[in-house]
Amino acid sequence: MHGPMEESIYTKSVTTLVKYIQSQTPTKDSLFEQAEVYFESSAKDKETRFALQEDVDTIKAALLTTDGKRNTILQKRLDIAERTYKKELARQQEQRSLRYQKASEVCRKLLELTEGENWQVTQTNSAKLLGTLQLLSPGEGVKLVQQRQRLKPAYKGVIATRLLDKLLLDEHITNRYINQHHQLDERYPQKEGELTPFQLNVAIPVLIAALFQDVGLLHPKAQLLLKGEDGCLDEFRVMDKDTRLTLLKINHEQTLDYITYGLGKAAYVGRSKQEKLEFEHNENERLNFTRMLIKDALKPKLGLGNLLKVPQIYTSVIFSTKQSYSFLDLPKAGLIVAKAAEGGVISTVAANSLLAIVGHFPQGYGITYIPKDDDGQDRDSYEYAIVNELNPDDPHIPKCRIATRNLTFISNGKSMLINTENNLFFRSTRKKLEKVNPARLEEILRKLVSNFEERKELDLIPSYWNPYGFFCYRKLQNIWKKI
Repeated sequence: MHGPMEESIYTKSVTTLVKYIQSQTPTKDSLFEQAEVYFESSAKDKETRFALQEDVDTIKAALLTTDGKRNTILQKRLDIAERTYKKELARQQEQRSLRYQKASEVCRKLLELTEGENWQVTQTNSAKLLGTLQLLSPGEGVKLVQQRQRLKPAYKGVIATRLLDKLLLDEHITNRYINQHHQLDERYPQKEGELTPFQLNVAIPVLIAALFQDVGLLHPKAQLLLKGEDGCLDEFRVMDKDTRLTLLKINHEQTLDYITYGLGKAAYVGRSKQEKLEFEHNENERLNFTRMLIKDALKPKLGLGNLLKVPQIYTSVIFSTKQSYSFLDLPKAGLIVAKAAEGGVISTVAANSLLAIVGHFPQGYGITYIPKDDDGQDRDSYEYAIVNELNPDDPHIPKCRIATRNLTFISNGKSMLINTENNLFFRSTRKKLEKVNPARLEEILRKLVSNFEERKELDLIPSYWNPYGFFCYRKLQNIWKKI
């Protein structure tokens, strides 16, 4: 009826991006797999470096006290030891460079998918990616928690960059490093495939910090706490306070280690000494900025760490790994962020800025609403819509794309605002349909839900709907197309 159930070109690009960040590959080259390999081998690599360096130093010391034939033998041993040491350093440096290059490529792809030539295009592109990530998450099924966990990093990265832009526009950013790279008229690229200085020096470090904020959890010490010695514990279980605090400490320390030594900085390519000095200075500033974001996110209060902490709290609700997860709870994400601000955990300014961007209904959320007839009167039925735009004028009134018309799914629905008095998420609105004959409500449900077993579990007056099944059809996936 709606064509093939497959991914569009855009949806494929998003699922591919998610796989680049976290997936199981034969070559272990997704970002998180690379981090796992680093954590498993870093201690041994460090020991190898120290042992080879010690060997070189020992031979050099011996050369100072010998002469003649013995000196010639030691010199040959030194040449071999130094070559071995340099070869091992080069091997480890190559591995680090590969990790850094892959992380940079993923961040560039995220920017290509979410940012455009101006602010408005960037908001539309960001809404599209955030909505697609949400719509890729089914409400039920095996390994559902793992799937939501995989979608988190990219989602959090996009939220962090949009929050950064909002705080900059409202002049709430006082950080020297950010402001020296921010020129409003040069914020966005004018040519496809190019990146502006701001994107390179600020946006990408923010994305790296967001993507790898919890990479320390992949360290063997953290995995032992999460999964137990036999690997049978539920890593998403509720932990006691002491275990949780120990885990947080390990995560913070190992994340900083990975950012600093696992990824590090880009290497200079060229022959100019002056260019090399400038390049290395800029790379050091970028790395220090990324490290500062990670450190400050631990206790952000009014600091720059809010760029990570606020999106982290919000995303943890949108892609919750709790067993009690409910699609109905997603609009509570903004309230939870606001509560954190009230408790002094995060900045109130940053919390309010986020709510202004996302509203109470996240991208991709399924809205059930009461339509109006030609005379502007409420009908005795309801229809489906999907939240598809950021920056609502009122956080309670989402900007949506209509998904059904006359109880029939459509691919060309118009965009509209859905007010609280017509949004069935609100109890006062649902009361309007309580006077409708249950048989009529059952008839509506039969038209909108194909699976009878699923229909039995749903309320006759649903406060929401999950568009995952709708989004499985390629024809219905471009809910951001202007109509």
